[in-house]
Amino acid sequence: MTVSTTLPGRHVVLRFPRQAEASSSSAHVAARSDEQPPRDSDETYQLLELPPEILKRMEGGKGEVFPLTIKGRPGDEAVLCTPDSTFLLRTVTISNSILVCRNPSSQHSSDPSSTATTFSTDTSIGTPQGGPPTLEIRDVCHSILEPLPCAPNLERIRKLLRPSSWRGLGEDDAGSLGSVIQASDGELEKGLRERNVVEVDDRMLLLSPTKLAPLLTLILTLLTMHSSSATSPSPKSPSPSASASSSAITRALEEDHDLPMPLGLAVLELFGTVEEGVWEADVRGMVREVGKGLLEGLKGPMGRDAFLGRWKGEVGESWEGFVLLDLLEGNYLLDPAPPSQRLSDPFMITHFPAHTLPLQPPMRFSDLFLTRARG
Repeated sequence: MTVSTTLPGRHVVLRFPRQAEASSSSAHVAARSDEQPPRDSDETYQLLELPPEILKRMEGGKGEVFPLTIKGRPGDEAVLCTPDSTFLLRTVTISNSILVCRNPSSQHSSDPSSTATTFSTDTSIGTPQGGPPTLEIRDVCHSILEPLPCAPNLERIRKLLRPSSWRGLGEDDAGSLGSVIQASDGELEKGLRERNVVEVDDRMLLLSPTKLAPLLTLILTLLTMHSSSATSPSPKSPSPSASASSSAITRALEEDHDLPMPLGLAVLELFGTVEEGVWEADVRGMVREVGKGLLEGLKGPMGRDAFLGRWKGEVGESWEGFVLLDLLEGNYLLDPAPPSQRLSDPFMITHFPAHTLPLQPPMRFSDLFLTRARG
């Protein structure tokens, strides 16, 4: 890609395609107005104006490819994705027409009867014998596509993978996401992890919170039994983790609970890292997912303190210090308890996940305002 800011230095002849020459009058009208010139093919062009930060990365790659991908289904608003960002494409009308030109074919360039208009340019182009440099007009553009930063549409992950989601302990389980999820590769990878999607036997598997919570409760118990640390990690640590033999835990899951070893290993890697047979567990992440599963399984409002007590009982005494309501931020609402219950449990907790709200900000705020009655 080359961008030139050099002022015109010489004349160049612009010609319409040969089939446009049947009516020279219509060609002259097109040259003087905003109408599209006649063409000998169905070629059309859409111009994309890249933000400076993207253009800089494309031009400074030192031979490395910086991919740009337009994603979405036919009914979606198109988005432009870089390796780590997502942009909404907005059509912007421009006051000046932009001519898309190319070097003419030999049969056109030597034809003196072709309709032509002379402009000034400094572009290096072909020069027909005995005449000035010539370019052929392929299209006239009156708008450009402008990329605007936007949030990735990652909630389609749940919709696409829900039919193949894991059915839970004791159950037998019998296209490409990248092309339909409107997010960059980096955002997609992070989004899959945040939504507990694992790859098992070349298949993407969604682990729903309600099915995952009992499994993580079991894994936390096994972690207590097989932990290589003498003491449990502190909840106040920036990255609290505990280590154990990955094979010991996956073997126990397979032999005692019929959980296939590949799935067990995938879950361990989802909540920590496995290197040389040692699992460094993300305890806080597992405790959070247990809480999310309990919250999603509620049939209605529940006392906040009662919910926290149930959550602590599920994760066990070794890990109950990690139980904090802040871990579930964005997944619940708190309302005052009825007067008869207020002394024992002043607040009621209700499952209300943020991912169910519309993606567009105006509709999102409207739904949020409607969740509570005016007091």
